[in-house]
Amino acid sequence: MFYFEKFLSALLTPPGIIIFVLFIVGILSLKKALNPGQKLLAYIELLVAFFLYLLSSGIGTYLYLKPLETDISLPSIESLATGDAIVVLGGGIVLTQQETELSVHSLKRLLKGFELYKTLKIPIIVTGGSPLGRDGPAEAEVMAKVLKEWGIDEEDILVDVSARTTAENAYYVSKIYHENNWSKVILVTSAVHMKRATDAFLQNGVRVISYPTDYLYDYAPISWVDFLPSSDALEANLSGIHEFIGQIWYRTRGR
Repeated sequence: MFYFEKFLSALLTPPGIIIFVLFIVGILSLKKALNPGQKLLAYIELLVAFFLYLLSSGIGTYLYLKPLETDISLPSIESLATGDAIVVLGGGIVLTQQETELSVHSLKRLLKGFELYKTLKIPIIVTGGSPLGRDGPAEAEVMAKVLKEWGIDEEDILVDVSARTTAENAYYVSKIYHENNWSKVILVTSAVHMKRATDAFLQNGVRVISYPTDYLYDYAPISWVDFLPSSDALEANLSGIHEFIGQIWYRTRGR
């Protein structure tokens, strides 16, 4: 009964229900097709259903998301000791009824930066501006506030509130980097975002020790559940698509 309920839930809630409807419509359209144009439309509907299924399943994350997250591996303990500062990139904030809070991605990145700070005792830079189209504090300001609440001294926290993109994160941090004559910084961001972020910092003359965190891919052994569509898998794969497009965009613009 449990397995049947799990299957039914995946089928009758988005994105499963959307995939199912697209598939049924595609099959019916193919059966009723009277000319090549109608057949082509039916095949397109089935193709869309297939790719949406792939993006919404654990199999899709294995095929697409995992390679993005494993592109850069964790650094050695010895290499971390050569870092002059820790850089944590903002990953979004959420405005609640009470206050502005860090998104899950920002919080995971910041927690890893905090753990590194507790071990290495070197300055920590938080970077991120205000979200587009919203008033209120910048991401970096909220991150700095949380770090102070966690017990980090204010003089050990450097704040950049100007950056709105990964390229701008790298640009504004590079100014701090060169002003302090640092050799390397430890760059902390989500694993799926690590490659693009690392490239952006290197292009701005900042040598980095990349430290990926906030992994989206589930490294548990593949099981039958991974073949069911889910909103979690879809969200994870959409993050991967965002990064893939971002990498192409940066290469196209030479950034």
